[in-house]
Amino acid sequence: MQARVILLLVTIISVFSLIVVGAYVTAANDGGACGSAIGTDYPLCQGSILPPLQAAPIAEWSHRVLASLSALLLFVTTFFYWRAKGSPLAVRRSLYAASVLIVFEIVLGAAVVVAVEPAWLVTLHQADAILVFGLTAAAGASSLGEH
Repeated sequence: MQARVILLLVTIISVFSLIVVGAYVTAANDGGACGSAIGTDYPLCQGSILPPLQAAPIAEWSHRVLASLSALLLFVTTFFYWRAKGSPLAVRRSLYAASVLIVFEIVLGAAVVVAVEPAWLVTLHQADAILVFGLTAAAGASSLGEH
């Protein structure tokens, strides 16, 4: 299996994990545990790089870190598929779309924090996350189908 396919599979797992952790943060009502002020609480947590040793801030902070990692993995994966000769067009298109949507997802995540979690915004954030995952998974399925 090619390295870029393995990277894509790791990216899919990361994005899926991000959705699961995000669902936990929402269900546990931990969404505001790091605070809601841009600059001091976002992207920081209660004004610090690391969260206090309490479950709720750790959960929210973990979601933020996983979001950063997932975005980075998605961008790197997209770059490798873009640069690879002969990579399937369907895979590249799915990854391009997922990369654009994950940027929107990060902006939505910040808006959710600052707006103190209005239901409509949390729902939009979740819907976009599902689109990112679906596009990334579709890229994986197309990529594996080529091998």
